Amino acid sequence: MVQFNGPHGKVTVGYLRQGGLNPPAEPPSGSFEGKTVVITGCASGIGFQAALQIAALKPKKLILGTRDVVKGEATKSDILAKVASLDSSVVEVIPVEYTSFASVSQFADAIKQTTQTLDCVLLSAGLALPTRETTEDGWATTLKVNVLSPALIALELLPLLRSTPGSVLEFVNSISYCNVTSADVAPLVDDPAASALAFFNDAERWTTQRAYYEAKLLLMFVLQGLVEHLGGSQGQLGGKAPKRSPIVLACCPGQCKTNLYRAFPAGVRWFMTAFNAVIARTSEQGARTLVTGLLQGEEANGRLWVNDRFDDWSPGTEEEWEGLQKRVWREVLEVLRKHKGGLGDVD
Repeated sequence: MVQFNGPHGKVTVGYLRQGGLNPPAEPPSGSFEGKTVVITGCASGIGFQAALQIAALKPKKLILGTRDVVKGEATKSDILAKVASLDSSVVEVIPVEYTSFASVSQFADAIKQTTQTLDCVLLSAGLALPTRETTEDGWATTLKVNVLSPALIALELLPLLRSTPGSVLEFVNSISYCNVTSADVAPLVDDPAASALAFFNDAERWTTQRAYYEAKLLLMFVLQGLVEHLGGSQGQLGGKAPKRSPIVLACCPGQCKTNLYRAFPAGVRWFMTAFNAVIARTSEQGARTLVTGLLQGEEANGRLWVNDRFDDWSPGTEEEWEGLQKRVWREVLEVLRKHKGGLGDVD
């Protein structure tokens, strides 16, 4: 697919500053009345603020996916305290650990047992790390948490989403993916036989910034692959009733004041606090984009929602990027189907 309107080049401080000065409109209007909504990564920061805003828009069911059940229950209590009209039975906490495929599948299974319909899935969990860490199965944690596990949740919940008319699947991403250049991926593009995921998982290539930017690029590739897999394209859904495709989009909340850098050394945390004080939006302002993204129609399919509009940035529009996107999606699907056969099958 790769039908971007870019390229616009790398994200600049000026662009981020404009985002801080001009946050999304407030508060999000619309309603989730009668709808079941799932949100992950909601114990703090942007994810928590998005959950709070969704709760205020009267969902039938709000499922919170958090790593820690205790923190999840605290999040639930906080939401109930702030949204007095919300009954406690509406909010449910289900644990999910993105570093484990088994935990992700258990999370999805619990959702399937909880509800027969699923209107909105907001995948907000993600991380940035100061040093390379790996999961038990050998994946760089940045790659698994930001790319593979969100893809797994999406595929696990796809049947339920497809059986619910008007459903929406939204990946929280970042326009920083356009900071990946052709030079960065040239060795991979020049070797069509090489494994794309092995390239991006390579410890020799790893830097904090590169790993983060590339994870955001790969998540966009997953988004596009899923849209095409379902027979859709940018702005157009695939499939036919009663199993029409969900709307699948990504959103970018912009540079926000959050605890994203909590694992970094004190000097980095101090710098980012000072930087964000001048440049960034609040997490509440950033969360507005997550919520309004869920309220968009078919035109959102396969696109990036940011700053109250569709802004389809791209690091490149050459054929090489389209070929790379297809390679990445194919390999992601292969990896996840080794974990669980039949994932993503579309009838």
